[in-house]
Amino acid sequence: MKHIFVSYAREDKDFARQLVRHLRKWNRLPWQDLSNLKGGRNWHATIDDALRKAEALVVVMSPHATKSPYVTYEWAFALGAGVSVIPVLRKQTTLHPRLSSIHYIDFTTGRGTPWVNLTKALPSRPATITIGPEIRAKFSVAGGKPEKEGDYYLINVYIHNAPKAAAEVIYEFHDETLKQDKWPTRAAASKFESSFQSNGDSLLTASVRIQGKKSLRIATTLYEALRRGHGSNPGPRIKRALRKIRDSRTA
Repeated sequence: MKHIFVSYAREDKDFARQLVRHLRKWNRLPWQDLSNLKGGRNWHATIDDALRKAEALVVVMSPHATKSPYVTYEWAFALGAGVSVIPVLRKQTTLHPRLSSIHYIDFTTGRGTPWVNLTKALPSRPATITIGPEIRAKFSVAGGKPEKEGDYYLINVYIHNAPKAAAEVIYEFHDETLKQDKWPTRAAASKFESSFQSNGDSLLTASVRIQGKKSLRIATTLYEALRRGHGSNPGPRIKRALRKIRDSRTA
């Protein structure tokens, strides 16, 4: 399933979370750049790949977003890659000429039906959707309660719909507080399931090595991987743990 790339400035994160909740309610898959390219890591390739593969980019515009080089980079890259860009005007600001020529959704007046307008602006969905390889995760659970070591949840991550010729997966959890944030597994029989610990959301990537072919790189966030892994109706304790992971975001 293709995703909707959500681009926003750190100062607009509360509205971005509201936007992401609406996208999920509409059965759309949101993708957020939680890293903001910080910490000296080279995540350009991962973000560029997510932009290329998006079915649309929704960019939250405000005075902070207008000044943000990262937000500008993301919507400009999307336009150059031929990805549909949908500006959402959260606070009054002067739009770049490239964006001002695109019909935007105005949330500044408090009038009208901006959420409905946004729904209509999103690309139409095909009648049949083929889901390719994706990262999924589940909390390790005992007695219906997610297990923890100290403040960290025990999490099992795996590849859903892994290619048949996949031989190895290298996971990377982009969290600088971890001692080991990159590790391999060849457990093809168990969907390349592996375990790690976390108490917060961040970017989660997997490089899938396929025999005789180049590696396939896929990306998500830990929260989205857990949400997909636990399905649409998790128990109350799982829901609480999901909220804690989601609300840990600093981006």
